[in-house]
Amino acid sequence: MTIRAGILEHTVQRTLLDMGFCSRRPTSVPLLTKRHRQLLLQWAREHRHWTMDEWKRVAWSDEPRFLIHHVDARVRVRRLPGKQLLPSCTVGHTQAGGGGIMLRGMFSWTSLEPVVVVEQTMKAANYLNIIADQLHPYMAFAFPTGNGIFQQNNAACHKARICWSGSRNILMNST
Repeated sequence: MTIRAGILEHTVQRTLLDMGFCSRRPTSVPLLTKRHRQLLLQWAREHRHWTMDEWKRVAWSDEPRFLIHHVDARVRVRRLPGKQLLPSCTVGHTQAGGGGIMLRGMFSWTSLEPVVVVEQTMKAANYLNIIADQLHPYMAFAFPTGNGIFQQNNAACHKARICWSGSRNILMNST
């Protein structure tokens, strides 16, 4: 004869807590710094009265990076204080995120640029090539009268002087 006794999940959680085992999540950090939030708010306030025709002159771009190995933030472990490095309390990861892929795309009211794979690290010198090979031709195509505005997002490679010293013919906004 087999006797099955059920234990409620709440009972286990309370017992573990009474024993000093706390449930922990990975440390969370803000995606935007306080300075970034201030700049975005300032930019939004400066442009809140733009007309639809003004917004139609803006071209946007982004270079998102997609990681192959991503740790889900919902992973939790029960452990005693000071025992965070026990093998049963750790989650392995690969160096530099285990690799990924960076894509680049650009769009405006009038057109959508094809998404391209960015093969190299996004540094100022590499971004300079993107400006020459992709941004200038796109702006000339999307805004043949030369009245387009390129809206960049203040990434370090976007702000580098080397990238914009010869590009004054493109009106650029920053957020």
